[in-house]
Amino acid sequence: MNVDNTQPDTSVYHTKQKYFKLYLSLKRDIESGVYRSSEKLPTEIELTQRYEVSRPTVAKALELLRKSGYIERISGVGTFVRYEPSPHVKRFALLIPGLGETEIFEPICGHMSHLAQLKNFTLIWSGTMQADAEMRRQHIKQLAQSYIEQQSVDGVFFAPLELTSEKDTVNLDIMHLFDRAGIPVVLMDRDVVSFPSRSSYDIVGVDNFRLAFILTQHLLERGCTTVKFAARPYSAPTVQMRIFGYQQALTEAGIPRSAQGVHIGDVEERCFVKRLLADAERLGILCANDTTASKLMHALEERGYKIPENVKVAGVDDIKYAKYLRVPLTTYKQPCQEIAAAAIDLMFSRIQQPAQKARSVLLDGELIVRKSTL
Repeated sequence: MNVDNTQPDTSVYHTKQKYFKLYLSLKRDIESGVYRSSEKLPTEIELTQRYEVSRPTVAKALELLRKSGYIERISGVGTFVRYEPSPHVKRFALLIPGLGETEIFEPICGHMSHLAQLKNFTLIWSGTMQADAEMRRQHIKQLAQSYIEQQSVDGVFFAPLELTSEKDTVNLDIMHLFDRAGIPVVLMDRDVVSFPSRSSYDIVGVDNFRLAFILTQHLLERGCTTVKFAARPYSAPTVQMRIFGYQQALTEAGIPRSAQGVHIGDVEERCFVKRLLADAERLGILCANDTTASKLMHALEERGYKIPENVKVAGVDDIKYAKYLRVPLTTYKQPCQEIAAAAIDLMFSRIQQPAQKARSVLLDGELIVRKSTL
């Protein structure tokens, strides 16, 4: 058994007393493996002779070891070691550049912290909200350096940077730092290279192709004859997967590629919204995420469009305010707890088998239908 955390406070014992010195000596021997778990200790008489102390002194030392959880005394049989050294407690770090900006990571990180208590590891959180690309690059690299040089982490969960032209450079710089330090990395939600390329790192996230396929099918089933896709510039590779899922659903519905519309831009700009709405009847818009969808809905309502009567809108993530918008948002709920658990399993597996091939864990979420597409 592991040593009980409620063991007696040994600070109350006088360190000059012989029995306490004997207690410390035996405790050291047990912890270092001189006496192994389940091994029988020498008898009191043998300990008396070995340490040149009285038998009452030995008895007091053994009683303190028993109270501390190191030994078990069985009447008529002997004294046995019951201490098992605790395994090395792994120290993992979360490196989330958009923590606080991308809401989906908050519940994922929260559940990982909960699992840390159950699976005997510690977890450090870090992120950055720097708006300037160069400042963000430097901040993230500084955090990575601190994990390597100051905090000696055993592994890192990294959500690659997005929404900046610097993202690819920053992400690859970070990965090279961890590679050189020999620290395993599990990528959260997205890869560090654009699809269809695949990096050599483990990845866990939602099945982005499937979720976009399902959402596009839903918009078609709700009577949309035109479905467009809207995303922000420099989005993560996951958005490209969503675009492919969107396109596949339209293709299978018999809608030619020429009638499919992927629009990349700022949904708060009038000219972008105008292009998005052009040449479309019974329009549905699938947004890359809920943040984009909520901004688009606000822009549409300002221009006099009614949702869902004139335009149907859907997003991805099911962030906490999606159901509280003036028109509650149809979305695809990410399986946050499952993502957290899978990421931790991948990390332990990678540590145990560092030479295994990179693995992708793609999880299913849930379509949440609300008023924005009804």
